[in-house]
Amino acid sequence: MPLSACSFFYPRNQSKILKKRTRTQTLASVRYANALILWQCAPPTIGKDVPAKQSMVKPPSEYSMSEPSEEKKACPLSSVPPEVWQAVLETLRPKPFPKRHPILTLILIGILIFVVIAIVTPSQKSNEGEPEISDDSLALIRIKGVILDTQEQLKWIRTLEQNAKIKGVLLRVDSPGGGASASQELYAALKRLAEKKPLAVSMGSVAASGGLMVSMAGKKIFANASTITGSIGVRMDIPQVKELLDKVGVHQETLVTGPYKDAGSSLRPLSDEDRRYLLGILTDLHTQFVEIIAGARGMPEEQVKNLATGRVYTGREAKGLGLVDELGGQEDAHDWLAKETGVSREKKLITKPKRFTWYEELLTSELFGHLFEAISPSPHIARYQW
Repeated sequence: MPLSACSFFYPRNQSKILKKRTRTQTLASVRYANALILWQCAPPTIGKDVPAKQSMVKPPSEYSMSEPSEEKKACPLSSVPPEVWQAVLETLRPKPFPKRHPILTLILIGILIFVVIAIVTPSQKSNEGEPEISDDSLALIRIKGVILDTQEQLKWIRTLEQNAKIKGVLLRVDSPGGGASASQELYAALKRLAEKKPLAVSMGSVAASGGLMVSMAGKKIFANASTITGSIGVRMDIPQVKELLDKVGVHQETLVTGPYKDAGSSLRPLSDEDRRYLLGILTDLHTQFVEIIAGARGMPEEQVKNLATGRVYTGREAKGLGLVDELGGQEDAHDWLAKETGVSREKKLITKPKRFTWYEELLTSELFGHLFEAISPSPHIARYQW
């Protein structure tokens, strides 16, 4: 039942109503009450001049707490004590921004702190370039997270390939894979490196799909018994947003010069012809993946095809299937590489010079890799990814 302005200001209702009414509702009641005061306590005379003292409404503070006069009894709001008016005004007074939006305030403070630290933290890009190596050494390459942009890894691989003092390379892979082209590009660069220098591979927690592909470049592949690997296959994700856009009234028309130009569009379901076309592309990429593994492991293609169902294997299963050589971690791979090259095991591995500050590394981490996938303008990219 709607609440009238009069019932709001009657003393017996004050405490109960002030607790239940929202700020917007209270404001509406006060506006209605003001209009009622002007109409009932000092009604205007249509077509005539209104005396000044009749047109003026006394402020609440001027009302006495004694028995109201006959004139005041005509106005049902005249008996409202000043304390009630003060309480109403307090409810209408806007709270400070931090109290109204505490969560947003914390977020803004966090962003401000992040920006300040990013500004005052010195950049370490001055270390970019080829590391100083005094004598024969072993080097480390890390492939971590989703494989998307490979430019930095490719530069480091080329540096190690051209440095005569680097006698062997340890490849540490901890990746679920990534873009098909990016994974193949890394594999090709690592294969060229392995033709010139021994390359030992150490699989971390995950070396699946594209992570398995880049591992195939190694001369000796180590995996932990619990490593997740395999996932030989290709995937293409095509999100459908047409129904969502229809609900909000957004529509798009696409003009194409060929029937396959917009195949895989998120704005319409796949037709049977589109599906056959895209599956043909995935089949070709799948065949390339199978050929890489068969050639690297010396296995018949038919045998690899039986493994290439998309399923993952533990490191122990992978060893039994011929996908890895030994069970062990990075230290075991390092031991093998030291014996293979004759370089002392005690020598520290040469690592890629750090080019980024901590906040830049955060922006290029696996977390932001997944975010990049989510907002990518071409989400239906083919991927060797688990």
